Amino acid sequence: MKNRQEPLYLIDPRSLWARHRLALFGGLIALCLSIATTGTLMNLTYFAHASDELTRNAFFIAGGIACAVFGVAQSLVLHGYPRWVWLQVGVFIIYLLLVVPTILYSPDHLLFTLALLSPLIGLLCLNSKRQRQMRREMLEIRHKRNGVIATLKQQGRWKWW
Repeated sequence: MKNRQEPLYLIDPRSLWARHRLALFGGLIALCLSIATTGTLMNLTYFAHASDELTRNAFFIAGGIACAVFGVAQSLVLHGYPRWVWLQVGVFIIYLLLVVPTILYSPDHLLFTLALLSPLIGLLCLNSKRQRQMRREMLEIRHKRNGVIATLKQQGRWKWW
């Protein structure tokens, strides 16, 4: 018989990824759309008379920070910490609050509508039944993982940390 290695995971992640693909990537797509539409809208309203270098730098810095914060929160949610979803909600709320006051500048209606709807769609994705189910499953996996680690530590077979 061949030597068989034990799997490195408790539950096969491929089935989880396949089942929760839209819940995982719907928020990311909505974030990208929010960054693009809000950046364009702010460039046409708030930064209309600013230099191109200032607007470009502000767009890339704000977009980079939003992506980093959202990515960290998403990875922690995937590791079984469901309360970190509130950081993702905060990113979408900030983009929503940046868009709403631009109505005073009478922006293009289509751009304003897209910039207003994209954070709302992101919030809808985060509040979907599938996303909540995914967060519950990830929490259960974390509890199982912590139970296995505790058992291995008691047996003296835990080799990490």
